[in-house]
Amino acid sequence: MPGPLPNPNRVRRNAPTIPTTNLPASGRKGRAPACPKWVELLGHGEQWWKWAWTTPQACAWSLGDIPLIARRASMEDDLAAIDAIPSIAALFALADEDALAACLKRLASLATGRVQLLREMREVDERLGLTPKGMAALRWTIVADETDTDTAPQRAAGVANLDDRRRRLTGTDA
Repeated sequence: MPGPLPNPNRVRRNAPTIPTTNLPASGRKGRAPACPKWVELLGHGEQWWKWAWTTPQACAWSLGDIPLIARRASMEDDLAAIDAIPSIAALFALADEDALAACLKRLASLATGRVQLLREMREVDERLGLTPKGMAALRWTIVADETDTDTAPQRAAGVANLDDRRRRLTGTDA
């Protein structure tokens, strides 16, 4: 990508009609919401679910995004199951029949397809704003937390604050 980056503070004649939303760099506070009951997450999926809800992007997700986020977390388990195929023989040596049954069930439903799974994961990440391209499409910007008054950046014209947006939508001062 040749050339310098555009100046984010430049005033444009054809300014976008959708304002940019600032997301706090420290990420979302609090516990992750419960995963939907229709999704059975294993180790990798649970770890991804917990991580995803600590990202700055999670501050902008709504309850309607939970099924997509759960599907993306489930893909982590699918990818781990595909990557475990070479070591499947080692599972037979283990006495834990439940772990073997769970792995074989997931592998039977996947029957490889690693490339297609990675492609789908990338597309879902973009829709959730977890990639630079996805953040640009959603007009999200990660900024320093506003508690740091010395280092807080000046807000450009037309840039929305996530808290102000929530207050407008809900009509509260929470």
